[in-house]
Amino acid sequence: MLMPTLLIVTFLLVFYALFTAQNAIVHYNSAVTAERAAFNWSHAESEFATGAYEDGRYDGLYWRLTDDALLQGLFGWTAGESADSLTFPGAADPRDRLTLRKLYPAAEALSENWEGSIRYERGGIQREIAVSAADPGELSPLALLRGSSVASSESSAPVTEPAEWMRTFDLVRYYTAKVKREGGGAESYLGKAGSLLGRKADAQSQ
Repeated sequence: MLMPTLLIVTFLLVFYALFTAQNAIVHYNSAVTAERAAFNWSHAESEFATGAYEDGRYDGLYWRLTDDALLQGLFGWTAGESADSLTFPGAADPRDRLTLRKLYPAAEALSENWEGSIRYERGGIQREIAVSAADPGELSPLALLRGSSVASSESSAPVTEPAEWMRTFDLVRYYTAKVKREGGGAESYLGKAGSLLGRKADAQSQ
């Protein structure tokens, strides 16, 4: 009885070691993908692996405006969806929404070996890229030990754009001062300014 027991325990330990290694690989890849997507966020046309982009290929100046809670509050814009997401594998190349086009290279990079989703989440002034990835393969004996036989991971990385943050802050400060000078016509002035900036943002988000 001793040898069969030792053999079973040995196999379980081997399976557990394989699962732990696979879990680490999934976590590493999801974390790297989230960080690269966040790093490249300011340039939709950049090379995903390196962040390099062709000279003169820039995103529009106004596309982020309706995505910022500070400006939504100032101009009375209604908040849009709090997250944009793509699932992989099988994610179609989205041409109708800029945020999804920015997520697509990351989803494509993970789709060869993993399945899951990548999301652009925003709330208040915080924005981040969140990745959920799992290995489609299963090690069924491990379900008895840890309740799951699938190696999976969730990672996130903040989207930081210091220059854009400063520009947004200056824009809010400028219009706040203008509104104070307008007095009774402040609401009408904000409505016109918000309408103009909103049209620019919508045009560049496509």
